[in-house]
Amino acid sequence: MGFKREAAASKYVSAIILFGITIWIYSAFSITTTPDFFIFSTLLLFLFITENFPIPIWKGLSALSFPLFYTIELLYGLGITIIVLGGMVCLVHALNKRPFRIVLFNPAQLMLSFFGAVHIADFLLFSVKTWLSPFGYAEIRMILVAGLFYILNNLIVDTLLIIRPQSYPLKMWKTKTISESLVTLLSIAYMTLMFLLGSQNRGVVDVFSYIFFFSPLVALALISSFIARLNQERNRLKALYKISTTLNAHLPSKDWLQEAELPFLEFLGTDAVLLFLYDGNSWKQAYQNGMLSSDEGIYSEFFDQLESKPSMHVCNKKNENNKWGFTFFPESIKSVMIAPLKTEEEILGVLLTGRTRTHAFSAVDTQSMSTLANQLTVAWKTKLLISEREKRILLEERNRIAREIHDGIAQTLAGSVMQLESAQRVFTKKPERTKQLVAVSTEKLRGSLKELRESIYALRPYLTERIGLHQAIKAKIQSVEEEGHTIQIHFQVRGTPCRLSQMVEKVIFDIFQESLQNVLKHAKAAKVTIILSYSSDQVTFRIKDDGVGFSLYESMIKARQEPHYGILNMNEQSDTLGASLHIDSAKGKGTEIKLQIPHLETKEANIP
Repeated sequence: MGFKREAAASKYVSAIILFGITIWIYSAFSITTTPDFFIFSTLLLFLFITENFPIPIWKGLSALSFPLFYTIELLYGLGITIIVLGGMVCLVHALNKRPFRIVLFNPAQLMLSFFGAVHIADFLLFSVKTWLSPFGYAEIRMILVAGLFYILNNLIVDTLLIIRPQSYPLKMWKTKTISESLVTLLSIAYMTLMFLLGSQNRGVVDVFSYIFFFSPLVALALISSFIARLNQERNRLKALYKISTTLNAHLPSKDWLQEAELPFLEFLGTDAVLLFLYDGNSWKQAYQNGMLSSDEGIYSEFFDQLESKPSMHVCNKKNENNKWGFTFFPESIKSVMIAPLKTEEEILGVLLTGRTRTHAFSAVDTQSMSTLANQLTVAWKTKLLISEREKRILLEERNRIAREIHDGIAQTLAGSVMQLESAQRVFTKKPERTKQLVAVSTEKLRGSLKELRESIYALRPYLTERIGLHQAIKAKIQSVEEEGHTIQIHFQVRGTPCRLSQMVEKVIFDIFQESLQNVLKHAKAAKVTIILSYSSDQVTFRIKDDGVGFSLYESMIKARQEPHYGILNMNEQSDTLGASLHIDSAKGKGTEIKLQIPHLETKEANIP
């Protein structure tokens, strides 16, 4: 069904182009006057400027040029006007490198609309022309031509939008109609002013009169166009900034792209966007704002082509050579741009975007696509590095536990076995010695059993993974209180909590546990304050006590002598995150430990 409607739309466009060319040729043979060179050149220049710098309306642009070509029609007739209008619009579209069909269709629709509006208006006013004053007739004719021109023009465009398979809802039609009506009213007001000034008989109307009168119109078109372009660039920069900050903020999250609201379409100005990422083993769809093909069997062909052509591609109008680029899009997408995500000749992913028009991508679009692809490449490479680092840290932790089991529990068990064997040999001769050996072995076995249980517990999912960072801290505080400690512990969260990676939460909780344990053992404190603060650029963890404090210099000397001392362990863990750890303490003045972790927040987390 969609293919049939697309074919009908194509035939409709061809018909409008054919009628437009016919009218243009007919008008060329109907020219009877020779225009004044200076006035005509001035009007042509102004017409070129207003067509080349249209004012923003609805979801597009509209040229404020009706007063200019209507003035040409009044001065030199309809034939010259049609020639000028068609030629000028065609030239502007060609200079802006629009698709060939657009270069022909847009001037054709404008010529048809103006040609029809003038003839219909003259036919309707023919019988009443003698009843009206010159000013009244000129004003009514201008209003009638302007109204009919915009009605016919919009009727041609609306018909095309209805025929095409893409949706054209009533709300969109209302918005477009209101915007076009405002442009029509502005044109009518400007022409009315011209008739009023012309009726005052202020002298000879020369080229300077036209320059003076139409300069504000041209200035309005230029200023509106520049403002629209500045706003467009500002919105694109805002969208790019949001994409960058959102990607960075969600890097620690497992489903980082699914959770993020990324304005890809707003930045690229396209109709569909797809992103595939390669993790070293397989391709996975990471983001979608558009339709996907349901035939997964053809996916491999696309990625094979991508590996053989690892550079940016623009595919215009599907054919045998470029059909692989349209693999994931429906028939309504006519232009596709493909940007591989590359680093050091390694393909990490591919970004695809499409539009419903053929030859729809300009050099600016290519630059925007390249910029976005670079951002995604950096983000995905960083994500892979973070994942590798977390796997390495996890492996190191498991190796540490294995070494502890081997050097601790295994050695203890071996010693206990030897002692029990000795006890067995001296059992009948030295019963007291046997009891002593059994008692020592039993004590060592109990200690080994405790260590074994702790090692097994350490291999289970970490507490923060099971219940979250906030609840883990609260659970630890409750455990301390239940053990009978009289110390007052206050925990508070500031700012808006955000999602953190499992590794970040683990490090924060480990440093919290180590710090709290030191307070309970050594600080002799009456009060401990724990603050977890979230801001737009970092997460800060603080734990402060009012205890006896300590000399940091002496502690560092002790740390070198005792490798498992807590301060070194906390420093090592903070370094794995690229975080900064500050310890502020002095004898008799308590201790404050502050951990600052770089972070960019864009999305709130529902954390109890």
